[in-house]
Amino acid sequence: MIQVWKLTKRHVDENDELPQIYKQIVTFSTCIGHGVGTIDFNEKIAEFDDEQWNKMLDSDDEYVKFKLGNINKYFEVEILPAHAKVLKDKLPSSKFRDILSSLDEGYIVLKRAKNA
Repeated sequence: MIQVWKLTKRHVDENDELPQIYKQIVTFSTCIGHGVGTIDFNEKIAEFDDEQWNKMLDSDDEYVKFKLGNINKYFEVEILPAHAKVLKDKLPSSKFRDILSSLDEGYIVLKRAKNA
């Protein structure tokens, strides 16, 4: 089972009492990724069974096989808007393609759920 999680909200702690030098550190670390005072809220927005997922991997496109196929190797794959832009045009019409088409900012995380 492949779960699709999407960033739905990001909270950045804005502490007005911090000296300016520390505010710069918080801002810098937030800009380069998960940083000091940053909490991401992800929501599960879809699930695909292995059969559905493998149909998408049957694509002749090497990028699709590489990017989406890594879920089998690493059990978690992050998709940024730049990745989504490339992937959506190479996949057949599907719910997952619709999800990729709507990704303008933030990210999506694919997770392989452990079998119960």
